[in-house]
Amino acid sequence: MPFALPDSYRAYCRDAAVRTAVDHILSAAGRRAGLGLPPDIDWKDLPAFHRAVLSAHQVRCERAIFLFDLWEAVWRPALAESGLEDDLEPRSVTDTEEWNGAKFDPHTIWDNRWFGRNFNCNDARYIIAPGVSDDAVEVNLSLAFWRADDTDLMTGRNFGNDWLVQVVEENCIWTGKGLVRIRDDGTIDLGSLRKAAADALAAVRAVLRE
Repeated sequence: MPFALPDSYRAYCRDAAVRTAVDHILSAAGRRAGLGLPPDIDWKDLPAFHRAVLSAHQVRCERAIFLFDLWEAVWRPALAESGLEDDLEPRSVTDTEEWNGAKFDPHTIWDNRWFGRNFNCNDARYIIAPGVSDDAVEVNLSLAFWRADDTDLMTGRNFGNDWLVQVVEENCIWTGKGLVRIRDDGTIDLGSLRKAAADALAAVRAVLRE
């Protein structure tokens, strides 16, 4: 079964009117308590308003689930095949929140357009944080990898041709633009993403075995 964007999020990506409405509703809800009910709304318009609010929150939540599922579909098998799983200790959601403001909930994933997980490695001497992101047109991977004393482990290393190794920021690298485009039907080719993930983890394994 092809991996694909949820229909609600696909409509958000493809339809400017849907995108404007969703962004407006979520922005209004974020500025005030409650649903951001317009003060001049007429009674007869209440059902349509609540349907729009429901749809907007569905887009945000389904996008969060999509990124979580994408992470599981790409990084989970790559980690299993890398031979690193026995070295890794997953951090909890609370621990993950302490790194770069990232945690798994619909609000932060929507705002950051990114989801990642953190792992302690080799008794917490190293931290690895693989991630996924999308911008409605393409999908990219990120990988943060550093030693607990903040030693840079990225600069000058070969993580594979799909990674922008010349750009290292906060011990993090990203795959290049255009690696995986989202097709018109919303489906995504996981093969290229899995290859990039495997290449990067091979470089991580080489560092840990030094």
